[in-house]
Order: sequence, then C-alpha cells, then structure tokens
Amino acid sequence: MNEITLDFQSNLGQRLQKIRKPERRCLRLNDKSVPLTAKITIGRDSMNDIVLEDNLISRYHAIIQKIKKAYFIKDLNSTNGTSVNGNRIPREKYIRIFQHDVIQLGRTDLSFL
Repeated sequence: MNEITLDFQSNLGQRLQKIRKPERRCLRLNDKSVPLTAKITIGRDSMNDIVLEDNLISRYHAIIQKIKKAYFIKDLNSTNGTSVNGNRIPREKYIRIFQHDVIQLGRTDLSFL
C-alpha cells in the first residue's frame, strides 16, 4: 500500500491549506442539536422539520432560511409570535440571526449555534 504525503510548501499543498470546511450551524434544544440546512420549518405539526411539543407553538410557527452565508428567521403568523433574544420579531418579516442568539417560541428556547 502506497502512502501519500503532501508537501505544504508546494503550490498544491498551499492551496489545500487554504481550504476550510464551511461552518456548520445548528439549533440546540436542551442536549439535542439539529443541523441547519437551507430551509427549516418549526412548529407542532409533524410535517415540520423541527417538531416541538409545546401547546403555545402554532402548527406552522416559524421558518429559518439560509441566504448566502447568513441565516434569517420569519414568524409564520403564529398565534403567540416569535422572539429573538427577547425581542419579538414582526410577523412575515425575515430577521437575521447570529451565532448564540436565543429564539423563543411559546415556552421553548432554541439556541442558534
């Protein structure tokens, strides 16, 4: 079996060193993490990507969407609204979320990591 070694002084080696894996964002609830993709729906209905058992959460409560390298959340006209870091977000408006933001839906808090 042949062993492959890379010379990091070579052109190829220098280019490979510059390659970074994209940061992987997730939502955390208690000890569970859910990796985020381009679009995630949150609510009580089983058709959502993230299903939360909280009767203060609407069947289709909110959506998180990745646009380029940023993430945005939108409340889907839920009954009790959605907040980020304690600030209620306007219905049907996308609000940018950042690492370590806390998203509140009903009695449930999700951490954006």
